[in-house]
This record gives sequence, C-alpha cells and structure tokens, in this order.
Amino acid sequence: MKRYKELKEEILKANRDFRALFASAGESLSVPEGLFSKWGETLTAIDRQIEEESFRVATVGPIKSGKSTFVNSLFKGDYLKRGAGVVTSIVTRIHCGDTLASELTFKSWDEINSEIAQAADLLPGVELDTGETAFDLRKEGHRAALALALENLSRDLLITEDARNVHTVLLTSYLKGYERIKDLIGPDCVIKRYEKEDVSSHRDFSGDEVLAVYLKDVCLTIDTVPWDSSVEIADCQGSDSPNPLHLAMIQDYLVYADLLVYVVSSRTGLRRADIRFLTMIKEMGIADNTTFVVNCDFSEHDSIENMTAIVDRIFEEISLIIPDPEVHAVSALHQLFTSMEESLSERDKMRLAQWRLDEAFCNASIQGMDAFLKALEEKLTLRKYFIALNNHAQRQMVVATGVKQWISLNREMLTRDRESASRLVSGLTLQQEKLEHVKSMIRSTLDGTLKKVKSDISGEIDSFFDESRGQLVSDVKNQIKNYSPDLTKYTTETDDDEAFIRAMSGVHRDFRQNFDRFLAEEINPRIIGLTKELEERLSEDLNRITAPYGLMIKDALGEYRQAIEELGLAASDEALASFSSVDMETARKLGGIQFPSVATVMAYSLRVRAEAMLRFGAYNVFNMLKRIFKKPQDAKAELRAKALSDGMNRTRTEAIEAITQHLRSYKENLKFQYLYKLADALSNQLFDTYAEGFHTYLGELGELTSRVNETGKDKESILTSLEEMEKETSRIFHHVDQVKMLME
Repeated sequence: MKRYKELKEEILKANRDFRALFASAGESLSVPEGLFSKWGETLTAIDRQIEEESFRVATVGPIKSGKSTFVNSLFKGDYLKRGAGVVTSIVTRIHCGDTLASELTFKSWDEINSEIAQAADLLPGVELDTGETAFDLRKEGHRAALALALENLSRDLLITEDARNVHTVLLTSYLKGYERIKDLIGPDCVIKRYEKEDVSSHRDFSGDEVLAVYLKDVCLTIDTVPWDSSVEIADCQGSDSPNPLHLAMIQDYLVYADLLVYVVSSRTGLRRADIRFLTMIKEMGIADNTTFVVNCDFSEHDSIENMTAIVDRIFEEISLIIPDPEVHAVSALHQLFTSMEESLSERDKMRLAQWRLDEAFCNASIQGMDAFLKALEEKLTLRKYFIALNNHAQRQMVVATGVKQWISLNREMLTRDRESASRLVSGLTLQQEKLEHVKSMIRSTLDGTLKKVKSDISGEIDSFFDESRGQLVSDVKNQIKNYSPDLTKYTTETDDDEAFIRAMSGVHRDFRQNFDRFLAEEINPRIIGLTKELEERLSEDLNRITAPYGLMIKDALGEYRQAIEELGLAASDEALASFSSVDMETARKLGGIQFPSVATVMAYSLRVRAEAMLRFGAYNVFNMLKRIFKKPQDAKAELRAKALSDGMNRTRTEAIEAITQHLRSYKENLKFQYLYKLADALSNQLFDTYAEGFHTYLGELGELTSRVNETGKDKESILTSLEEMEKETSRIFHHVDQVKMLME
C-alpha cells in the first residue's frame, strides 16, 4: 500500500500543477474566463474519484469463530470487543487514518419502536397493550406493558434451538438500556464521535448487549497500520445468527465487498452453518473473491502435526464447495498478543510466554499471517488500485496533450499574417464541425443502444420474478404451501383462551422464522446473483459498443489530422488512448446509485393472529348455538385444533399474497431505481470519456481570432508566456508519464 499511496499523491500533485498552470495562464495571457473549464472538470472528476475510491474487505464467519480477534490482530490492538453477543446487529467498519477515532450512529426512535413491535409479534403471548396508539418506548406505560409481557413469558420460550431466543434478548436489552441511552436517541439518526483517549468509549456501547441494540453503525479510524484510508475492513455479524435479518444485513454489505475473509475456527472445523453460508456465497456469484483464514487455537492441538491435519481437512471440505480455495492458518490471538505485548495483563503475558515455548506453533502462525497480508496487498494493489491510477494518469496525459495543442494554435495565430491566420481559423472550424457531427452520432447511437439494453434488462428481470412461470416466485409459494407444522406440539392441557393465544402465536412465530430464514438463505442470494450477472452483461454490452466507435473516431480524427497538417499544424495521437472501458464502481458512486437492500425482501406484512382469534371466536359462537339446539358440543380441544389448522391455512394464504405483492414492488425498484439508473450512468460515463478525448482536438477557436490583432510588445509578451506554459505542460506530461511507467 505504501507504493500506491506514493503514486496516488503524484497523480494528485499533477492535478494541482495543472490548476496552477491554468491560473497563471489566465493572468499572463488574458484569456476569457472559463477557457480551461473543460480540462478543469476532468481534473475535478479525477480528484473526486480518487477521494471516493474504496477497497472493502468483509470479515465473515460464524459466531465465536474469532472474527473480531482476527480483525484486531490486523490493526495490532484490542479495538473491537471480543466475544460479542448474538444480538449485535451491526457491521463494524474500520479505516486507517491519522487520528484514532470512533463514530457511532444510533437508530432513530421510529426504527427502535418498529423493531420492538416486530420482535414482540414473533413471541407467543407477548401482547403490547398500548390502546389505539402504536408502541413507543419513550412512554412509561408502554415500557411497563412490555416489561409485564416479558415477565409473563413462559420459560420454554427463552431458549430457541439451544440458544437464547434472539427476540426476548432484543426486547429485554431495549428495556434495560433505555435509561442509560435515552438522551442520545433522536427522531433522526444521531452520530456521536470519540477521539484519541476517549476512542475506547465506543466499546461501552458496541460491547454491551443492552446498549448495542440501539446502534445502527460503528466506524473506527485507527492510526496503527500504514494502509491507505480508502481501505475498509468490516467485522460482520455471525453468519449463523438466529436472526435472519442479520444475515440479510451481511448480504447487503457483501454485495459490493471487494474481498471476503471467511474465518473458520480450528476448534470446531467446518460446520453445517458454514456450508450453508458458503453455498450462499457461491449463489451470489462472489465466491471467487473469498479468502479463508483458519483461526487456530493452540490450546486445542496436541502438536503442530495435529493442527496441520485439521487445517488440511478444512481445506478439503471447503474445496468441495469452492474449488482451489486460498486458505491461511493463523492464530489470531497469538498475533494480537504479540503486537501488543507491552500492554498485556500478567495473565495474558503468561499465556504468550507459554505459547513461545513451542516454536513450531508460533512460526506457523507468523508465516500464515505474513502470507495472508502478502495476498491482501496483491489484491489491494494489482487487482484494483493500479488499474484505477493508470486510468487517471492517462486522462491527465490527454489534458496535457490538449493544452499543448492549444499553445501550438495560439503560437501559429501570433506568427502568421492576418490573412493566413484567418484561413487557419476557417479551416479548423470546418474540421471541428465534422468532429462535432461524429460526436453527435455517438451520443445518438449510445442513446439508441441504451434503450435496447434497458429492454433486455427488463425482460430478464420480469422473467426472473414472473409470478406464474418464474422459478423464484414458484419456489417461494411452494415453501409456504409445503410448510406443515405439527400442530399438536402447540396445544396444552390448559383449557383457556390465553393458552390458545400462545399456541397461535407460536404457530405464527415459527412459520415466520422458518420463512424468513428461507428468504435469507435461498432467495436473497439468487436475487443478488441475478443482479451481479446483469451488471456484468450491462458493462460488456456497453464496452462492446466501443469497437465500432473506435474505428469511426479513428477515421474522423485521421481526416482531421490530415486537414490541419495541410494548414501547417501538427496533431497528436494521445487523445485516442483515453477511450477506455466503463467503470461500474465509479458510475455507482458518482451517481449516488444504491442497490436496493435485500433486507427489505423480508419486510413483507403478515396479519395472522387477529384473523385466527376471530376464527376461534366464530367456533365458540357456533358451539353455543349447537348447545341451544341441544346438539353435541365439540370439545374445546377440538375447537382449538380446528382454529389452529384454519389459522395456519389463513397464514399460508396471507403470506403468499403478501410476499407476492412485496416481490413485485422489489422487482420494480431493482429495475427502475437501480439497474436503469446504472445503465444511464455507465452510458454517460462512456460518452464523457469520448468527449474528453475529442476536446483535445475540439479546443476553443473563438478566442483565437483575437490573436490576429496582437502586435508589438503585446505579441512578444504573449509568445514568451506561451513558451513558459509549454515548458510547464511538458514537465507535467513527463511527470505523469513517469508515474505510468512506475505503475506498469
């Protein structure tokens, strides 16, 4: 990264030199205001793109695999809370910088209340009786209602699948943390920043379960590693979190992560949850960007041979899903303790000393970390950054070429007689009109091609989301229709309406949990995979257009060069080198275009409990009528069974209707708000690239005619200024050319 930072600064320095040159020329040559604005726009675009360049590394893996410890070891300090709870529903982002700081973004009251209401809806027996008003944690009566509901919750609901029920933990945490954090929450998201000695204060929130639930985002800036500030390392939630929404949030970050670091614990090896997640990564089309780290716990291995055998077995298991995986064996805790030895507690110093007695273990960890960092450096530089820097440098060379030609034209105007100078301007004007015509043709052709590209995108998306023939919606419907829980496990001996309410709530909760997990693990990856495929096709289609344009431009510029050479001038071929392929990331960032969150796929509405209770009430009325007419009375257990069965059928019908409508809305958002806008942005980027190259030839001719009347000392002064400007332009050109050579 050191070399990249140095070369990036050279590119930025060249931009500053260009601006200084234009400012100086404006004063000494008395040129019209805005004469150099087109080139200035190119320089501004380069500055902005460099500023917004990012390389995102997502650290993923199951809970307690050692993700936070591994990220801490990369930054050589205990910055992240290790062993965090399962309810921390945030991605912690870390950047390198000059100042140690942390920024916490807190959820708004609306987000908090909505999350509480949703969690309560998924817990049987939890009824937030707040009258006609929506639940609001700020109201004492509403908090009391929530506390009472949790207090009355049966103990069997506190544990789900051998772990604490995530919904009860969430609600309890919101209640416990309210008094401590209420003053920091507002109607909109609030950002709080800590610096230097106060930076560890972020752990008071992110490391405390009852406060972490209030956080929406955590971003740390750390000054211990000399990486570029554009590198972002993210510590994601556990991929096996019991809350499907957490998985969807991880997916949203992975959509545009440049690299995934998947951490596997040598203590547990590859588990079923890992296999599910890796299969999902493959479905999303991002498996090729994944690097694996086996986090080795020295205390779990009798010998280095035993540890190596386990790492080899994990490699073989991963290979069954992702061919030829890149796997590094590292002890994250050993690396972390080594980097911060002076500040360790006596207990941890003793652990480190004990590990060092076995050099084989320590050497294996050190070599594994060195190999990982070397691979990371290669991915950061060779695969991305130097390509971007090379494009920036090429555009700067085009600017320098254009300035050189502008100087040459001005010198010609000053050294020719009036009649010859007028003929030169007339000849150039004619040739530029021809180039403007070609430029207009390119814009028109691009617009026409864009319509077809959008039509193709629309067809692909409509087919993918088709409600009658599409596989996606069909699979969703089948998942709902085939969900057949054993309703007897929800019935109890208690013969009252409250027991039935809990039973129906349990049916609803388990269905929702099952279906949300299906959406997160099966449907979201397919949507992301389709989007990635369409993005690549969009880029390929637009880049393919450049082939015939290249010939068209080459012919047009060839005629232009021949014409101006007949007028006694010379032209350069440098502008042609500026025609390059479109850049997806730049188009997204500069256009403010965001992929629609897959977390919203699970935001469908579902009304079931009230419907089921009405159904149960109808059975009770019918039973009363039968009693009046002296007919046999159905047992309440039979009534409950009928109501549960009908309630489940109603849930299926309601769910199919809700998710179908919701997917329809998501499809339109994906099409019009993302892919169509991305297509427009890429098309504009492509045209602007051509326009930059054309500008080298299509300079401002209007002000040249004013040079015809320059005489005497004024002419000599201008020629001297032009000569100095040409020397400075050549110097900048040579400087940028040297940067390009270093990159190559």
